[in-house]
Amino acid sequence: MDAIKTNLPASMTMAAFCGIAWYIGIELNFSLFVTFKRWRGRYFWSCVLGSWGIILHPLFIILADFGVWTNLKGSILMIYLTGFLMILPQSWALFSRLHLLTRNTTLLRCIRWVLLFTSIVIPPPTIVIGFLAQATAMSASLDRVNMIWDRVQVTIYLVQESLLSVLYILETRRHLAVVGFIDDKPGASLWSRRDGLFMHLICTNLLVIALDVTLLGMEFAGLFYVQGAFKPCVYGVKLKVEFLVLNRLVQSVQQPRSVGASYGGQRDASGIFPLVSQPSSARQTPSEEQAHSWLRENSR
Repeated sequence: MDAIKTNLPASMTMAAFCGIAWYIGIELNFSLFVTFKRWRGRYFWSCVLGSWGIILHPLFIILADFGVWTNLKGSILMIYLTGFLMILPQSWALFSRLHLLTRNTTLLRCIRWVLLFTSIVIPPPTIVIGFLAQATAMSASLDRVNMIWDRVQVTIYLVQESLLSVLYILETRRHLAVVGFIDDKPGASLWSRRDGLFMHLICTNLLVIALDVTLLGMEFAGLFYVQGAFKPCVYGVKLKVEFLVLNRLVQSVQQPRSVGASYGGQRDASGIFPLVSQPSSARQTPSEEQAHSWLRENSR
């Protein structure tokens, strides 16, 4: 900890990353509670808990690394707890979003079991090993074990979130082809879209994957202090991007294929889905049914 106090460039870099994370976390909290009329559902609470982790995790890092909180055991424990409060909801938000795109219950069930496994099995050994290695007399013998396990668990979550992003891209392309936004004929371009929606969605997901790879690279490079402050910044950007992706996705799911439809600025009961201006007698398309199915899932 004394090393970081005397390293001005590293300290200023950490401060910048923490400031960005705090700004994003606070702005996300404001957006969540304003956008959603019903403060319930898996998606809503995944985003809320994740944003709280983004705010609290860098706070405890600063308090511990710069000696403000001198109780080492308490500060290390809170760093790990708030770290998982930041990490775990991210995957659950990505999973919840898939309900807008697929009715493959087998696929969704398999993903749910994988997320339950990584949410229940990975955190306890990470917290125990990290706590013993950094806050007890066993630090000398467990330091290398802690370093190896820390890289392993970071890699597991990176692979998990990257696979969810790739699956989301594939399911988005399938959905847009079904509703006629993408030419799905053999040889058709991936970007054969009228409004660039698919390009926007795929680029934002590739950005998320790139941020994860950067974080993993810093982990293996041994940039311990800077990486710790960079992680909440990354998860803040990822959660912010998640909002942008959701808004575009909901528009594509609920937008009718008929020409001339427009969005009237109204919102449904959840406060997040824009209602399409169309005659009251119009029947729901399968895509609209998926959107409202997702709404029911996240309004319980």
